[in-house]
This record gives sequence, C-alpha cells and structure tokens, in this order.
Amino acid sequence: MPIEPAASGGYRAGYVALLGKPNVGKSTLLNRIVGQKVSIVSNKPQTTRRRVIGICTTPNYQIAFIDTPGIHEPHTQLGKAMVEQARMSLGDADQVVYVADGSHHPGEQDREVAKLLKEDLKIPMVLCMNKMDLLKAEDVERNADAFCTLLGLTQNDLMLTTATKGHNVDKLVEMIVSKLPERQPMYADDEFTDQSSRFLAAELVREKILQATREEVPHSVAVMVDEWEEEGSLTRIGATILVERASQRAILIGKQGQFLKKIGTEARLEIEELVGKKVYLQLHVKVSEDWRMSPRILQELEYSD
Repeated sequence: MPIEPAASGGYRAGYVALLGKPNVGKSTLLNRIVGQKVSIVSNKPQTTRRRVIGICTTPNYQIAFIDTPGIHEPHTQLGKAMVEQARMSLGDADQVVYVADGSHHPGEQDREVAKLLKEDLKIPMVLCMNKMDLLKAEDVERNADAFCTLLGLTQNDLMLTTATKGHNVDKLVEMIVSKLPERQPMYADDEFTDQSSRFLAAELVREKILQATREEVPHSVAVMVDEWEEEGSLTRIGATILVERASQRAILIGKQGQFLKKIGTEARLEIEELVGKKVYLQLHVKVSEDWRMSPRILQELEYSD
C-alpha cells in the first residue's frame, strides 16, 4: 500500500547507512528506531555479520536503515566479507550516520573508518555519539570536539544518545529526516526488514549463543536453517550450529544436553513472536574446522555473495 505524503511539504525517504567500529550500538539503535528486532545484539564485537535493512515508516517519512558489520581489520574470509559489505553499503546510501562510542575518545579504528568516509563519501552525514550514559560530564565537550574534527562535522551534525534507554533517539531521527531527499517511499508501510524469516530465525539462535558463552565460542559460531515446514498452526524448524572445534561443540551441548536445550528454548520463544505461530525448534551442533575461511560455507550462510 502506498503511503500518502504529509500535508505540509513533500514526503521524505531514503537509505541511511549506520557505520562505525564494532560494538558501538548500531544494531541496538536500529532496533529501537524500527520498533522490531531486525539485528541481533550482544556485548561481543562483530555481532552483525552482513548488511541488514530495517525500515521505519511514518505518514511523513520512510527511513531504510542499512545496519552494517563493524569495520575492523579482518583476519578471516568471514572478516573480509563483513568489511566489504560495510563498504558496499556506502554506494546505496543517501546519508550516513556514524555511530561512535561516545564514552571514549576516538581510537585507531575510528580514524580508519573516518579515512574511508572522507575518501569515498560525498553525501550528508550525522554523528551519533552513543553510550552517553557511560561518559563523565567533564569529558563531553572534549570527546564531541574530537569526533567532529575527525569527521569534518560541526556540532549541528551531532546527537548524543543512549540507544539502550532511548535517550535522544527521537531527536536523532528528526536530524536524519531533515537531511533526506523528498521522495516517495521505497517499501510498503507494513515492511520492517528485507531479511527472510529463515535468516532472522538463524540469527536469533546465534544471539542466544553469543549472550550465553564466553571468549572461546562466539566468533566461531554460525547457524544454518536446514528445514522449515509449515504444518497448520505449527512451524517446524531444524537448524545446524556450526563450530570450529570439538571442545566448542561440547560447551554448546552442555551436561546432558542442558545448555543446548536452554539456547533452543530462549530462541524458540522469540521466533514464535517473529512468525506468529507455535514453533518446534530442533538444534544440532556440528564441527566444521575453519568454516570462516570457506567461501562455500560463507555463501551458504548468506554472509557473502
């Protein structure tokens, strides 16, 4: 269904890339604005592995946010694919929101991303300094000046936010909308993402694993949906969890399978919200050594083209 433009002024719409280094809160910000879980979140760096579009639609504007993997120095084929997806997103964007951890002074990774933006970008940009609840009052001006100088922006392009609590997120959206072109919406008003239910279900399983495991496991885990059957009011899903070592498989299964059961229960409840049906979820854990270096597996997981 097309959306009628606002009575005053033209309708505004566009693609907005969320860029920044890993673990600055891009996915949390996206989910907060869209009002749906589009990207999974955890306190582990590099949680987002491929670009995800989250769509926010109102009678006055439509923003298609492109949530990108955090830009980092890649050491695997997976890492290279993630950084390439972030770079490619710039070509589709009408605007960039640079999301920074505002509680810290700019670091080397911030400087690398800023260099990329200055080299490749000729479109409007907004600076979102997130995690401001962790910043001491006396450091606000110093950090804000440093990030604005790094990106070549002024204080008029800056918004201080705490995405986890929603602080100033509405003001950030107003700032973004003011820089969007006048255009008709790109998506129907009931769409909130371009991701398939299968991919979102796999990501929800991976999210529960990231939230429950420590350093040895998170970056070595991927989830692949093998089966998806609709049986009336029930959806049957079979998924394989990939790990790189037998020790990781043992951790995920747990004593008498209890850890895997816990992961499955938590994921199933969120998948049921996603699909609006009862879900039967069956999980298997498989060792696939060095899967992050395999182009074939990365394609099967939809992490690369």
